[in-house]
Amino acid sequence: MEFPDLGKNCEFEGCYQIDFLPLQCRCTKVFCREHFNAHCQSGECPLAPKPKDINFKNDDEIFKCSQNGCKMGSLHKLACLKCSRHYCIAHRFHLSCPEDREETLAAKMEEYEAPRLLHLEANKLSQEKMKTAAKIQLMRIKQKAIGDKTQPASKRIYFAVKKPENLEAKPVKILTKEDELLKIESITIDPDLKDTAAIYINADWTLGRALDGICDLCKIRNVNNTPGSTKVKLFRYFDGYCISPIKNDVVMQEFIDNQVLQQGDKLTVEYVDTEMLKGLDENAQLFLESL
Repeated sequence: MEFPDLGKNCEFEGCYQIDFLPLQCRCTKVFCREHFNAHCQSGECPLAPKPKDINFKNDDEIFKCSQNGCKMGSLHKLACLKCSRHYCIAHRFHLSCPEDREETLAAKMEEYEAPRLLHLEANKLSQEKMKTAAKIQLMRIKQKAIGDKTQPASKRIYFAVKKPENLEAKPVKILTKEDELLKIESITIDPDLKDTAAIYINADWTLGRALDGICDLCKIRNVNNTPGSTKVKLFRYFDGYCISPIKNDVVMQEFIDNQVLQQGDKLTVEYVDTEMLKGLDENAQLFLESL
């Protein structure tokens, strides 16, 4: 054996098995755990420790847990400081006491609410920063914007427009369900106005009239008024969202009021397939697959 001196043989008659954690009686005899109890309770050894008997005067000396369904009892009372009822160790932090429940739930609600409040506060700051960035970008666009000078200044709305790279129809994604729409947590204003044209149009123009004006100002080939395989559509640059793909009679000011667009936005004009537009549901949304 590798450890010949480890453990002792039980001295109970008929056992003699090796026990690595033997128990020794005061009479110096060594036993395994099972036969140590038998040796002590046999009454043959005067030196063996006597078992301690606990006699309860009545059942009240066992404190039963007040938690519903718990059968644990204790010799010592663990009373709730608020309702004075006894609970076992496992249920000492209980929610049975009405006062404790209200305070505990209030603390938990505050704990769970904290991250959400921090997110809302951070989002509020992000929105403020975005508004500030949009104002700065709008100022930059106004400095070099071109447009019909006969339009009253109070009716002018300003955008930076990116022209299409070619005359081919751009691939788009069609979404028909609200839960399929991309949820945008935060938006970053693109400060790069390179390869864009700063323009202004009249807020009272319809989308169709605005597209005609944008095409004229940006020297984009306008195919909306002639039969053909493609049509010109207006998209937001930051997410590729198509502005009203079917209805061209919506006034531009409505898009501003409904926050679909805001002054200083970076927009892009692209060609899309005419046949695809014909079969489009009026509630469907279009997004460019890539910008």
